[in-house]
Amino acid sequence: MIKRRFQLSALAGLAISGLLMSGCSATEVGEYELHYSTYSNSSSDQSLTMQRWAERIGELTHDKVTVEFHYSESLVGADESVPALLDGRVDMAQVGSMYAASDLSMYTAAELPFETQNPEAHMKALQRLFSDNRTYREDFDRQGVRQLFPLPIGSAVLGSNEPIKSIDDFNGKSIRSGGLVSEILLAGGANPVTMTATDVYESMERGVVDGYTSLGMSNLPTFGLANSTKYIADPGIGAYASSIVGINAELYDSMPTDIRNAISQASDEALSMGIEELDSEGSLACAQAREADTAFFEWADADVKEFKARSNIADQWVARYEERGYDAQSVLDDYRSFLAEESAASTYEDALTSCLEET
Repeated sequence: MIKRRFQLSALAGLAISGLLMSGCSATEVGEYELHYSTYSNSSSDQSLTMQRWAERIGELTHDKVTVEFHYSESLVGADESVPALLDGRVDMAQVGSMYAASDLSMYTAAELPFETQNPEAHMKALQRLFSDNRTYREDFDRQGVRQLFPLPIGSAVLGSNEPIKSIDDFNGKSIRSGGLVSEILLAGGANPVTMTATDVYESMERGVVDGYTSLGMSNLPTFGLANSTKYIADPGIGAYASSIVGINAELYDSMPTDIRNAISQASDEALSMGIEELDSEGSLACAQAREADTAFFEWADADVKEFKARSNIADQWVARYEERGYDAQSVLDDYRSFLAEESAASTYEDALTSCLEET
């Protein structure tokens, strides 16, 4: 066994082909220090979930496994997460579907809008896709990445400076978005604008964009939006993306059985941890928004149906990837089946839904 310890100051000068094991040094048998890269800050619900996972893996392994955190893209950029896992610059990383479409195409099924309003079911369905759907899993195998568990993400909010109550109100509006949500916005008449979440607050203040989506209620306090957004709507998009914790597959496979079993147990428990952190941050966002007199409203069913019909996004997704040789229909079918089963077993209510009910 080895103690996985990267010499971070030397990383920039190392050749990619030699990175995978060059940072390892044999020290105490059976110990691992895992370097984890994330594009989230240390106080986000996703980082809080991962911090709890790290504590749990320490307990289960009697501190034979420890985690060194690198927040806010301080080690690698969000769009580098998969390559960095493959070449060994990091041991573990937060992998976002919006940043990994070219590396993990089947993972973008997580971005399909109008599929579910239940974040817990969404997370569990993605975990089952990795374990049970061959086409989904093969993408990860090709990249040398193992999916440990999905991180929490809520239903998409639509924040704006002026009320957007139906698809007609999209006309002429520039809306910050990402991933497949950008496609449905474009079909709905809006102008989707790509930008990082950290730029949304200033862009809203300056009028660069008229609104934003591709964020959940739990994200709003992190980016200063919970108490600064005039209008928040639920346009029926539901789950809009995902991020997972991935680990270098070669490293994982080289670990002794007891360590791998502990990682699997902590990862299973992390699903509940994630929901707890999502709920906590979402409740905080709702309270801050109410204090700021934010106006909340829900789109009418007819408007949601029209929004969905204009893009036909799921069929387009299947056609796009089947042209590239993927059995994308099997992924979509399993995803929907898992979502239905997990939704039936879950009583969780997203913070956006709860906030609408309260206000």
